[in-house]
Amino acid sequence: MQSGDVHYMKLIPDLKQQIEVIIGTTLDEYEITIEEWMQSVENLIGHHENSETFGDDEGESQELSDQSASPSSSDVISLNTGERIFFKVRMNKKEETVVCWGCAARSITLETRQLIELVIRTNTALPDEVQPVVYENDREQYLTELGLWLKEQVEQPTEKEAEAVPDRFVVAAELNTEKILFLLQGDTPDAHRLRSKELNKLLESYFGEEIVLIPLGEQEWIFMGDKEIVTEEAEEDTTEAKKDSLNAFCLGLHELVASEWAGVFHLSASLPCIPAQQLVSVTTLLRESVHLGRAFHVTQHIHLPWDLHLERLVASIPDDQRIRFIKETGKDTVIFNDSETLATLETFFSLDCNVSETAKRLFIHRNTLVYRLDKIKQEIGYDVRHFESAVLVQFLLLMYKVTKKH
Repeated sequence: MQSGDVHYMKLIPDLKQQIEVIIGTTLDEYEITIEEWMQSVENLIGHHENSETFGDDEGESQELSDQSASPSSSDVISLNTGERIFFKVRMNKKEETVVCWGCAARSITLETRQLIELVIRTNTALPDEVQPVVYENDREQYLTELGLWLKEQVEQPTEKEAEAVPDRFVVAAELNTEKILFLLQGDTPDAHRLRSKELNKLLESYFGEEIVLIPLGEQEWIFMGDKEIVTEEAEEDTTEAKKDSLNAFCLGLHELVASEWAGVFHLSASLPCIPAQQLVSVTTLLRESVHLGRAFHVTQHIHLPWDLHLERLVASIPDDQRIRFIKETGKDTVIFNDSETLATLETFFSLDCNVSETAKRLFIHRNTLVYRLDKIKQEIGYDVRHFESAVLVQFLLLMYKVTKKH
């Protein structure tokens, strides 16, 4: 949605209320197809060409808005069907719909109708005009422009090495120090959508410092925090310790965002990097991680790159090769459609095939888990308690998931 559309959506309810005050009656709202609107207009145009007005037994006239001697269907703002008058207030060509407001024809005069047409025509012209963007400060402008540049670099990659961030952004956003990058994607209802300013305020309270928040779209942001703040709980100065600390940090961060706003949010994060040189490549990696996580782990919302090596490998295999692998090794893969079996296997693999820990995580008795694993062995012929079978079934499960979506 463009910035003009946001203004437009706010404008329409206000405009409707204002018109209702003027005419002293309620306007009903309708959504019809463009084809239905055009057909109604064309029908009345045909009558318009034969006579100026035509009516029912009570003398009510059926007419178009009087915009020209022979109006075209695209020019018509309102039409009178005799019993009701309809006003066209929005046409969405992408969705092929028209939003109309209607009221009883007797409830307004010709002069009032013309006034309403003028008001609608004046106000609904705004979205088609280029509205100047007003920023609260230079920092907001820099970060918005950086987001536009970054999105273009990520979505239209070139064969050459990823470009470094232009100097004007590096100076403004302080990107030359080592940072940890986060990607947040939202999937929320329109009425509860997360806004950049509110998100920035929430993040700064969580990080305890000023945040570099880069908007990539309506519901997608890259932001970064100081590595010492994010990984301060790490027990050792090793990559694995930093990953564990970062995972815990992401869990708390996601819980905070989800508690403040309705909807689903997906989060990914990187190891420390220098954004001035690596912003494009790391953003690309985080986007890929979220995409893979959403495809392979639909019930999870945190997708870290180092946890998705197998998923990345499976996604790179051509469809026909995946299908061939499933046919040759999968036997009865219908078992993967069972939610209980799916949860059992995913938990079992995530806990390094540890039977006792898996039973605890699933809140079931150890013998119940053993029974489930035996049942899986009977169905597909592989005992996942053995390393080779576990690897094979994990690949099989991942391939089944991604292939099923096509």
